Amino acid sequence: MIRNMRSAGIDLEPWIASSKLKFLAERPSRHGLETHLAVLHRAVDTFHPDVVVIDPITNLMMVGTIVDVRAMLTRIIDFLKTKNITAVFTSLTSAGQEMEATQSLISSLMDTWILTATESEERKRRRFLYVLKSRGMSHSDETREFEITNRGVRILPASRQGIGE
Repeated sequence: MIRNMRSAGIDLEPWIASSKLKFLAERPSRHGLETHLAVLHRAVDTFHPDVVVIDPITNLMMVGTIVDVRAMLTRIIDFLKTKNITAVFTSLTSAGQEMEATQSLISSLMDTWILTATESEERKRRRFLYVLKSRGMSHSDETREFEITNRGVRILPASRQGIGE
């Protein structure tokens, strides 16, 4: 993660050295859902973060059913909300795969849902970003193209064409 983020112009080392950033890596298959939940609770109670990122939640599907994973995510979200901690979840889909499974799993649980998509054009991959929903606040309805550079993520002007245009 440190190496990969550095290639995008983001140096995580100072944040780790100052104990403001911590990684907790657990394979989904190592424990059942309840143990993963308990590990998260202990980590939050020990570290006292402002933000928790779970990347990706779709890996939890290897450990339980959609109903079980949804129940666990609901408990995580409730736990983090009671501690006033922002939760960021990522979800992976395969190329061409529809998002219905992910949407039915967590859509109603999320306050804000930001999607990324790719489109191939003349042997070049274009990346797009858009806000699918953001409960209780105004937000852009534009699809914006972005680039990952060695100086970070650059969101391109809205005047460029978006997906399927």
